[in-house]
Amino acid sequence: MNFIKGVSVAVLWSTLSVMAMQAQNFTVSGRVVNSVDAGIAGVVVSDGFTATATNDQGEYALKSHSGARHVFISIPSGYGIPHDGNIPRFYMEIKGTTTDITADFVLSEQEKQHDLVLTVMADPQVQVKADLNRFATEAIPDIEQLKTFYPENTGFIGMTAGDLMWDAPGLLPGYAQAFRQLSFPFFQVIGNHDYDQQITGNDTEAAHYFEAFFGPAYYSFNRGDCHFVALDNIIYTTRKEYEEEISKEQLEWLKADLSFVDKDKLIVVSMHAPNFRRNNEQILSNSTDLLNILEGYEVLIVSGHSHRMNMTRLTSDITEYTLSPAMGLSWSGDINNDGTPNGYGVFEIKGNKLVNQYFKSTSQHPDHQLRIYPFGKVSEYPSAVVANVWNYRKGWTVEVYEDGEYKGKMTNFTGYDPIAYNYFLGPKEPKRKPGIEPVKTPTLFYYTPSNEKAEIKVVVTTEFGKSYPAVLTKATGEKE
Repeated sequence: MNFIKGVSVAVLWSTLSVMAMQAQNFTVSGRVVNSVDAGIAGVVVSDGFTATATNDQGEYALKSHSGARHVFISIPSGYGIPHDGNIPRFYMEIKGTTTDITADFVLSEQEKQHDLVLTVMADPQVQVKADLNRFATEAIPDIEQLKTFYPENTGFIGMTAGDLMWDAPGLLPGYAQAFRQLSFPFFQVIGNHDYDQQITGNDTEAAHYFEAFFGPAYYSFNRGDCHFVALDNIIYTTRKEYEEEISKEQLEWLKADLSFVDKDKLIVVSMHAPNFRRNNEQILSNSTDLLNILEGYEVLIVSGHSHRMNMTRLTSDITEYTLSPAMGLSWSGDINNDGTPNGYGVFEIKGNKLVNQYFKSTSQHPDHQLRIYPFGKVSEYPSAVVANVWNYRKGWTVEVYEDGEYKGKMTNFTGYDPIAYNYFLGPKEPKRKPGIEPVKTPTLFYYTPSNEKAEIKVVVTTEFGKSYPAVLTKATGEKE
């Protein structure tokens, strides 16, 4: 592991800052070098307000903003990610600094990876020790095991899309410790439940718990032919009063950051709140501002917060995937109340292209992408077989075979997932949080067989051409 070296002193101006900022009180300068102390050119360095790039000797300098809390680098491709227990360490705290300082960064060279697997968890929302135990013994080991389904030379990177905790900062040490089980670094994004409830009316100061463990609330890094950006799109006032919005300062920083990124790079943005809900209701208030800055790039956005799976084509080049929570619903069982299993998003990238995406159910094979219910499980269609395809979206096909004979596409409808309905319904269920009730999902499909003893096979095919089959040995029987 490599760590940031920071020592007070020195003024160095050798590179050009991207923006002229107000309230510039001090200079941050230093070097970015490799393991033999040779300078690395072109590394972007930022204080969260402005950005600059290192010169041929790896030197940089920038006039820092009085509100800056960290100086950090956008780790370039071809270099390892400095980390401590798989928590990335790419920053130095400068909060409260009033005099010129030096911040040096050391990176180790590694082979540039063109084939990447990005795993993203949304809303782990650890609230009590029992939740933390499930997170550490179920979710994290499952992510590590995912590597066994891919060739050895595949690069892995992880991100959590906010709400690491449910207002439980005392559990952050255990949460961070859990990532030591992984063999690759996992970046973190701040969500509305990650702020200090004791601080009101000050978004920046209320983020101190997150910053203490994970550093800046927004930042960027590079892997392969992709530029990754973590955004903080929560403006926090109190526990129940916050805006899903990206601050103006952060948008200006994003412009500065992207000014160093070629248009042929895939931009991968992870943020907590999505631009839109599944019903097309806008969540992010300044979504248009964000999309305008991203214009001209091919962009993949990954979010959480709404607790519902969704995919939205925001523009012809910008697609957002919103994930169901890693916790299911408050770690009350193994599913969300719409029937989606506990799990996380997987994004397969080759070069600068997304080539496959799926939702990995915890403790299940990656091909587990649907659940089939026999006759009588769904009251709306008592004589039909019903499938819940929880990650379904436009561009997918859901087809059915009866005793091996192709019968066409299943019919889509909105209703209750039977398992979720039975598990969450009632004032005393589930025991973990009995106030939770089941909700309808638009990801259900039905087919009425001509023979109740027939074998039923359902095949789901995604927009990436990947097919996932599931079989019921009998239309009236349970799935094998």
